[in-house]
Amino acid sequence: MNRTTAPVVAGLVGAGVLLAVGGNLHPRGSGDEVDDYLASMLGQSTWAASHLTQLIALVLVVPTYLAARRAGVFGRDVDIWLLVAACGSTLGAVELIPHVLASRELDGVVSGTATPILDVHLFLQMFATPALGLTTAALALAVARDAGTKPAWILGGIAAVTGTAYAFAGPLTSLTENVAFTPLFPAQSGLALWMIGTGVRLALRERERERESAEREEPALRAS
Repeated sequence: MNRTTAPVVAGLVGAGVLLAVGGNLHPRGSGDEVDDYLASMLGQSTWAASHLTQLIALVLVVPTYLAARRAGVFGRDVDIWLLVAACGSTLGAVELIPHVLASRELDGVVSGTATPILDVHLFLQMFATPALGLTTAALALAVARDAGTKPAWILGGIAAVTGTAYAFAGPLTSLTENVAFTPLFPAQSGLALWMIGTGVRLALRERERERESAEREEPALRAS
């Protein structure tokens, strides 16, 4: 695998694994009211670990997208979407900072007193989930069009559906204050699957190119 593609493969797979692990660590909430639902999660020990892991995943994937753009790993039509997705993931990472720290305000949620960090998290979440979900979905479809292969389209379809679902999770939950929309959040796992799958697909593509190159060079070496 060449030196320009290897970091992109590692970045995509690493970010995808971290995003999946962070999502799996996320506490499961309970309660019919938003405050009760939040309190049930903020009090669990995995809250900070879950969101910190997801934060690291997004911090990793942003430079990976930019590296892929610089190296021309995908076609030129994908370059703009790599930049757009990098911006969306950056906003997602910024939102995860108050998200991680929100557990400090559990007492405020229970007692009904001020919760400024949690309020910032909930406000930013209305913009961060659409930014992350929709830009990653758009990138996945652009990559699928560029590759034109069945695996790429399958991965792109998964990212498109789950990314759109995840995009609505933050706005619908915050604006309606209805916990019925919270099952949309785990759709983020589809984005993690796309990152891992795309990294693996790129690695296999490079291996096949290297094999074909070696086969072309072999007759010349024998002749010499």
